[in-house]
Amino acid sequence: MATIDKPLLQRQTVTAMVAEYIAARIIGGDYPGGHQIRQEAIAAELGVSRIPVREALLQLEADGLVVIRTHRGAVVSELSADDAIDLFDARLLLEPFLVEKAIGHVTDQDIAAIEKSMRAYEAAIARGDDPKDLSRLNWAFHTALLEPSMRPRSMAVVQALYNSADRYLRLQIEPAKARAKALQEHRELFEAYRRKDIAETARLLRKHIADAAGEIVSQLRRSETAA
Repeated sequence: MATIDKPLLQRQTVTAMVAEYIAARIIGGDYPGGHQIRQEAIAAELGVSRIPVREALLQLEADGLVVIRTHRGAVVSELSADDAIDLFDARLLLEPFLVEKAIGHVTDQDIAAIEKSMRAYEAAIARGDDPKDLSRLNWAFHTALLEPSMRPRSMAVVQALYNSADRYLRLQIEPAKARAKALQEHRELFEAYRRKDIAETARLLRKHIADAAGEIVSQLRRSETAA
């Protein structure tokens, strides 16, 4: 059996840490669209070499969070209506398919875990938690719905889409009205899922994603028109 070199494993761990740090700064708005990410500054700030920073930026480029340009290095990608449409269309294709497969394999333990995830999201909204935490719990709920599908490759694609969608959903998730709507839709999704109603769950999930996409794209179109 092949072995993994310990220094390589350590470097991969550092790279993942650096990628998570930069992604959090981008999603949180500290690094806006067009911001140039300087490798040497990140390396100094985190106390690492430039190698894991460079590798982390390549990962973030694959997630759509940065663009690596000749002579300029890594630049935070701009939010745009066209990119949002592309992103949410991909979710609309994959997630309903995976939720249908998931319901075919789901166990009572899975359903209990999904309910726990939903309750955690509800509690966070009631407390008025930070948007970063709400976003994390939102994705945890969506992931819990889909994981029983036993499609690890498809789930990896979905997770990459979630990483890219996070910045866009921040445009929609902060208002109280949007949070209340998401909460109600999560409850309806869970009830249909618990009944193992495949058609209804897929329909509700499509509507949930499409409604969020519609609000985000409209907001971006208005911003682009005003610019």
